[in-house]
Amino acid sequence: MPSLPGHEIHGARLVGQAPADDLVNVWTKATSAIVKHGFALEYRDLESPKTGIFDGLRIVIDPDVRFEMQCFLLLHLFGHSVQWVAPSIEHKLDDLQHTTERARFMEVLHAYEHEAAGFGMTLLHQAGVATVDQWYSDFVQTDWQYVEKYYETGALPDWTTCVASGCPLIVPVPIPELRHRQVEVRFAF
Repeated sequence: MPSLPGHEIHGARLVGQAPADDLVNVWTKATSAIVKHGFALEYRDLESPKTGIFDGLRIVIDPDVRFEMQCFLLLHLFGHSVQWVAPSIEHKLDDLQHTTERARFMEVLHAYEHEAAGFGMTLLHQAGVATVDQWYSDFVQTDWQYVEKYYETGALPDWTTCVASGCPLIVPVPIPELRHRQVEVRFAF
């Protein structure tokens, strides 16, 4: 029996190689779930290197971004949007905004990114998507490695040098009560 590359084995999805049918399912179900949580979605040309932005009321994605990245951004920016409009967790943003000691800031940033990822995983499951947990978890780790390298070097790294696979699965985090309000625009790059 011939050996199959990992991306062809169900459940072993590598970032950059997710099947189109899986991504279309993520997109359609995630967009519906995000709107049902009260956020508007928009496509808009964004200034490079921004790939998506959020402001507490809407999530905006640059249409020039590859479709797989758009699917990840939907989930990722939903998670961050939750963090900025959920009164029960807003206290966690203080350290993110005011920590000046580098090592502590990176710890806080890591916790912030992974909490957002947990909200994204919950959204996926609420939307009835349970077949892309490994893909999403790998994408979260890839994104973290990208962000971490950026903060280490001050320059955006080559995405392909950050790709991770076989990562521990992201644990879903319950989505708290949301109080939608305009917040300062934040972005993904």
